[in-house]
Amino acid sequence: MRKEKLHIVSLFHLNANIAGKDMFLVPMYLGRHLGASVELVYPKADFNKEFSGEYRGVKLTPIRSGSKYYSTLWSEKEMGWWLIKNARRIDVLYLFWLNPRNALFARIYKLLNPKGVCYIKGDINTVAAPSSGWKQAVWEFLYRAVDVLSVETQDIYGKITAGILGEHLKNHTVLMSNGFDIELFEHMSIVRKAYAEKERLILTVGRIGSVHKNNEMMLEALDGMDMRGWHFWFVGPVEEKFKSYFEDFLQRNPEKREYVKLIGGIYDKKELWEVYNKAKIFVLTSSKECMAQVFSEALAFGNYIVTTDVQGSVEITDRQRLGRIVKLNDVHALREALQEVIQGTKDISALTAEAIRLSDEKYNWRSLTQPVAQRIKEVYDSKNS
Repeated sequence: MRKEKLHIVSLFHLNANIAGKDMFLVPMYLGRHLGASVELVYPKADFNKEFSGEYRGVKLTPIRSGSKYYSTLWSEKEMGWWLIKNARRIDVLYLFWLNPRNALFARIYKLLNPKGVCYIKGDINTVAAPSSGWKQAVWEFLYRAVDVLSVETQDIYGKITAGILGEHLKNHTVLMSNGFDIELFEHMSIVRKAYAEKERLILTVGRIGSVHKNNEMMLEALDGMDMRGWHFWFVGPVEEKFKSYFEDFLQRNPEKREYVKLIGGIYDKKELWEVYNKAKIFVLTSSKECMAQVFSEALAFGNYIVTTDVQGSVEITDRQRLGRIVKLNDVHALREALQEVIQGTKDISALTAEAIRLSDEKYNWRSLTQPVAQRIKEVYDSKNS
């Protein structure tokens, strides 16, 4: 029998950063669409003590667990035991990442609660067919417990719906990009700036100096750049190794000390969004990403996006109408893309409003999660009619 109020449960981690990302926001928005209660079950830790009871309407349930962010099956034993004990009261199980932990959790859940719905948000930046033989058979057995899989980019969606991961996921996968937290934005009452109100500021946001962010490429581009009064900010926690790299850059370019800065982490979301708001250009130099959240934030504030050719770059720039895509480590192309805006040979003044319009229509979580919520409802109703 169909219940009047569904209960969604997410099994993941929690800290201040996660509370503002898709790991937390997707089940929250799904709950809004479905009129469902939402519960996050997470490992209790010193770094999440400030969370208790409820956050943004989501019930918070901390448990003693050795669960790791990048998990092993052994580290997930307490989380798995919690799932076994509570599977029957979960109407929709939300899991983040299509990985062995979640494939196994999906199968456990469906064995104990066959009328429930298992939804996995894939967060996939690359996909390959399982090896043949018994391994392939095991994976396909586990995948059959997944009722809905969402992936973030057209490239990955095309490969899975072509059958690279088997017939079941071919027919149970939907496309859902990553988005902007429009509900929080509306609550903060930030007024988005028109292009003429913005500053001559270029911005990158992330874990500065981490391997995949490839921020060294940006410094190499800045080495030969004529700034013409423009500023470049690296925003985010900074790796120690990159601090040395940055000091070497300033030694070579003392005249740019005023213009190129390490800002550090900005953890207050309103303060961070106001930085996007005053910037004209956003840059991403990553070696790999899965539709990075910073893309949707930059788009929401009308930034012209210059990025390496990572997953999601084609979509977020609207096929380079609202930005420029360069090849990984092509420093010359990156410098050229920025220099043409700085020098005025590329007029981006009309693109701020276009980027904001695209964000509001397509790349915010309220809009993005609605079709997934509808698919989950259809699957649940078919199992419980």
